[in-house]
Amino acid sequence: MFNKSLFSNWKDVTLYVTIIFLLLAALSFEEPLFLPVALLIAISVFWFARRTLVNKRLSMSGYLDDIIRNIDRANHFAVRNLDVGIAVFSSDGKLQWKNEKFQSIVGKTQLEGKRPEEVLPLAENAFETMCVKDDEKVLRLQDRWYNMRYFSVQSKPGDRARDNAVHSSLMVYLMDVTELENLKIKYHDDSLNIAFVRFDNYEDVAKGMGEAARANLTGEVSERVSQWAETLNGFVWRSGKENCMVGFTNVGLQKALEDKFSILDRVREIKLENKLAPTLSIGISGEGATLAEISMNASKALDLALGRGGDQVVVQAGKEMQYFGGTSTVNAKSTRVRVRIVAHTIREQMTAADRVFVMGHENEDYDAIASAVGVAKMALSLRKPVFIVYSGNSMSFEKVREYLFDEKDKMKSDDVHYLDHIVTEEEALKEITPKSLLMLVDHHRAVLCASRRVLDAIPRNRIIIDHHRRAEDVIPNTILQYMEPSSSSTSELVTELVGYFDEKLEFDQEEATLLYCGLVVDTKNFNVQTGERTFEAAALLRRSGADPLLVRQLFKDDLASYQERCRVIAHTEMPIPHLAISVNHCPEARASEASVVAAQAADSLINITDISVGVVLTDFGNGDISVSARSDGSINVQVIMEELGGGGHQTVAGVQLHGASVDDVKRQIIELAQQQMEEAKEKNKDESNLTD
Repeated sequence: MFNKSLFSNWKDVTLYVTIIFLLLAALSFEEPLFLPVALLIAISVFWFARRTLVNKRLSMSGYLDDIIRNIDRANHFAVRNLDVGIAVFSSDGKLQWKNEKFQSIVGKTQLEGKRPEEVLPLAENAFETMCVKDDEKVLRLQDRWYNMRYFSVQSKPGDRARDNAVHSSLMVYLMDVTELENLKIKYHDDSLNIAFVRFDNYEDVAKGMGEAARANLTGEVSERVSQWAETLNGFVWRSGKENCMVGFTNVGLQKALEDKFSILDRVREIKLENKLAPTLSIGISGEGATLAEISMNASKALDLALGRGGDQVVVQAGKEMQYFGGTSTVNAKSTRVRVRIVAHTIREQMTAADRVFVMGHENEDYDAIASAVGVAKMALSLRKPVFIVYSGNSMSFEKVREYLFDEKDKMKSDDVHYLDHIVTEEEALKEITPKSLLMLVDHHRAVLCASRRVLDAIPRNRIIIDHHRRAEDVIPNTILQYMEPSSSSTSELVTELVGYFDEKLEFDQEEATLLYCGLVVDTKNFNVQTGERTFEAAALLRRSGADPLLVRQLFKDDLASYQERCRVIAHTEMPIPHLAISVNHCPEARASEASVVAAQAADSLINITDISVGVVLTDFGNGDISVSARSDGSINVQVIMEELGGGGHQTVAGVQLHGASVDDVKRQIIELAQQQMEEAKEKNKDESNLTD
C-alpha cells in the first residue's frame, strides 16, 4: 500500500515539474533574455521536488520500521506472556521450543527433546497420529482442564531433500477451559432422569385382602419408594395405587446404579397380610432433547421391564439398555382379561387379511411347531389360506412328521391336513400379498426367525406370540406383541387363545398331543416355569385326547444321540463351585443335532448334586459357537446369556456366537456366573440378617 502511495506521489511531482518546465520554455521562447533565469528556476524546482520526495520516502521507511518493530515486540510478548501454552515439536517428534506458560501448565522441567506423549497424557505414538490431521481435544492436567489444539507444519529439511519426502513438525496450543468443563460436568450431573415405577403385581398380591390391608400394603410400598427417592435427592409424583413417577439427577442415578437398585429387594421384603411378595418394575431414562422425549423413553424402558417379566429395572443409557433385578421367578397372572382381548384382536386381523403366514424360530423345537399349528387352526377356522413357514432344519419337526404328520391320515383329521400347509421359504415368498398377515410364534427377535426374507417381505402386518422375556432388539412394526414371560410355553398361550378365539373350536387328538408336547418340553416335564394356568392348559389338552405315550415316543433318542450326550457329560469340568461347563467339538455335525444334544446334556447337568448351572458349548470349528445354559433356579442364566448377546428364561437360556473363541467364551461365562453367584449369596445373606 505504501509503495503504491509513493509511486502516486512521484507521478504527481513529475506532472507539476513538467508543467513548470513547459511554462518556463514558453516564456523563454517569447523573451530569450529570460532563458538563464528559466534554467535556474527549473533546476531549483527539480532539486526541491526531488528533495521533498526523498524526505517522504525516508519518513515512510522510518514509520514502517517502527510498525514492524512494534509488531515483533507484540508477537514476542504474546508468545512469552499470553495465557496460552505453546510448544513446537520437530519432524522427529521431539520438543524444540515452548513458552513459559506451556511449561507451567505441564508442571515438568527438562522438556526439551521429549515427545508429546512424554509431556502430555496422550497415547503412544501420538505424534504420528497428530501429524495426520489437525484437531483438538480436551485434556486434564493438574486438576484443570485444557483444550489442546494442534496443527502440523509441512517442511522439507535440506538433508532429506533428495528423497522429496515432506516432513511434518507440530504446533501445540493449550488453553485453560476449566470453567467451561466444570459447567459441562455440572450440567450433566444436574440433568433430569425420569423413572416410571409400577407395582406390577398389585392385583395378585392384594387378592383376598380387605380395604384396610390393601391401604396398608400400598402405603408401605409408597413409603419405601419415597425413602428411595429421598436417598437420591429426588421427588415422587403418584398417579394411582400402582403407578408413580420419580425424578432425580444423574448424580442420583449413579447412586442407584452403585446400589444396584436395592429398592426391588426392600419392596419384596414387605410382609403384612399378603401371601405373595410385592414387586416393582421401573423404567428409567434421561435421554432426550425435551422432557417429552425423556418421558417417552422412560415409558419404553418400563414397557421393556414389564415385557421381561417385571420385578426389575431397565435403564436407558444412550442407545444401550442396562438391566437390574429380574432374578425372581415370574409369577403367572390369574386374570385372563388380556387373553380375551388379544384373541379378539387376532381374530380381527386374521379376518382383514387375505392370507396368514405362521413362522417359528430357526431349528424349530416342539413348542414352536405346536404353537404354529395352534395358530394355523385359528386361521383355518376362518377359512383363510394358511402357510406354516418351515426353516428346513429341525430334528423335532422330522419326528413330528414321522409320528403325527403321517402321509396316510395326515394327523388323522377329517378336514385339516397340516402337512399341506407347511411350506419352505421360497414357496412362502411366492404366496405373499400386500394384505398378508405374519404370525410369529415362540420368538420375537429377527435373528431367530425361521426365514428372514419372509419377515422382511411382510414389513407391517405382524403379530408376536411368545413366552420369552422381551429382548432389546424385539421385531419392530408389529400390530400386537403378546409376550407373557410368566407362561411356561407358547403352546400354553396358544391353547388359551384358541378357547377365546372361538368357543366352538375344539382340539382333535393329534393337535392336543402336539400342544401337550410343547408344554412338556418347555417345562421339563412340568418341573420348571409352571403355574396354575399351565396345569389348566394341560388338563384341557388331556381332555381333548392328548396322548402322553405318544409324547414320550417323540422324546425318545436313538442310541447314537444318547451316547453323544453321555460323552459330552463325561467331559464336564467345574471351574468354580456349582458351575459345570462342557465343550462339544463337532465340526461335521448338523447344527440341529448338536443343539439338541447340547440342550439335553445341559438339562442333565443340573440334575447332578452340587451343580446349580450347567453350560454346554458346541464348537462347530469355523468360529461358530452355540451355547446352551440351564439353571436350577438359584442363578439367572438369562442375564448371563444376555451379556453374550443371547437370551431366554431364568432357568433356560442360550446364545449363538460367530467368529468367537471357545476359551474366551468359557472365560466370560465363568466370570459372569461367578458374579451372579456372589450377588445371590450376598442377597441371601441380607435376607437372613433381616429375618434374624
